[in-house]
Amino acid sequence: MASAIKFEHVKKTFADKIVVNDLNLDIQQGELFVLVGNSGSGKTTSIKMINRLEDPNAGQILVNERPTTAYDVQKLRWKIGYVLQQIALFPNMTVAQNITLIPEIQGVNGNLEKLAAQLLQKVGLNPQEYAQRYPHELSGGEQQRIGILRAIASKPPIVLMDEPFSALDPLSRANLQELVVDLHEQLHNTILFVTHDMNEALHLADRIGIMKDGQLLQVDQPEEILRHPANNFVRDFFRGSIGSNLYETTLKQAALLTKFKQAESGSLATMPLINVEETIAKLLTLLSGQNEVLVQNSSGDFLGLVDRQWLVTYLNNINSLK
Repeated sequence: MASAIKFEHVKKTFADKIVVNDLNLDIQQGELFVLVGNSGSGKTTSIKMINRLEDPNAGQILVNERPTTAYDVQKLRWKIGYVLQQIALFPNMTVAQNITLIPEIQGVNGNLEKLAAQLLQKVGLNPQEYAQRYPHELSGGEQQRIGILRAIASKPPIVLMDEPFSALDPLSRANLQELVVDLHEQLHNTILFVTHDMNEALHLADRIGIMKDGQLLQVDQPEEILRHPANNFVRDFFRGSIGSNLYETTLKQAALLTKFKQAESGSLATMPLINVEETIAKLLTLLSGQNEVLVQNSSGDFLGLVDRQWLVTYLNNINSLK
């Protein structure tokens, strides 16, 4: 698969401090890649170098296999959507105007009002109710939804998301995480998502990269990082995200360690159901009166089944991480 974003021996310093040190990373087209690390790890600086808000002191970054320095800066940024924690919607513009700002600047032909309405529907906001509102009339979660729509309105092949949900309440954050996953599945774009929240990383990522003190420590799929952390820092960083509160761990998180069992098609009609976003606590309640429970996602797709033996295996895997 072709690279969407590639860092080659990238180094960034501010004054005498090395912020990013010899970063080598290949993010593939269509991937939802999460870059995670503590404050000061270099993850935000790394994302800023992609659209040239910062330039590296050494090495190079390629976008669609072409060095970023070979692009006109404005044209490069038009290829890349950008979502920040500080949403920065234009207060004097309506929701629809904020969403369609980039396509309008680019001179995109077509009905921009219709485009705004279609995008609002994608994120569960009624266009008739929201299109003509102003940012101050929206909740924080609604504003961030509009920020995401503004970033994808021109259909950029790459979207950068820098701690976009860290200021939101837990419910809004969970809803927007699902929105990101759904939009990624619909649009097949490349997303680089930056966070310090391990649960968020595990929930979203096709692959995860862990940074510390400007260095990339490990890159792999979530389950591989959980099972085979590169060092003690990675192990400790992830330990709290799986199993620290067994009853609040979701089935989706648990499946990173213990895969669901296959279900025979003939038994599906009579088997009780549980959503993959439900917790181990909810599963225990169901298993108290049932031998097996069928797991499905929010779209109603069957993901497999869980039983008491699955739960025992999961607990053994949890203990092996500690």
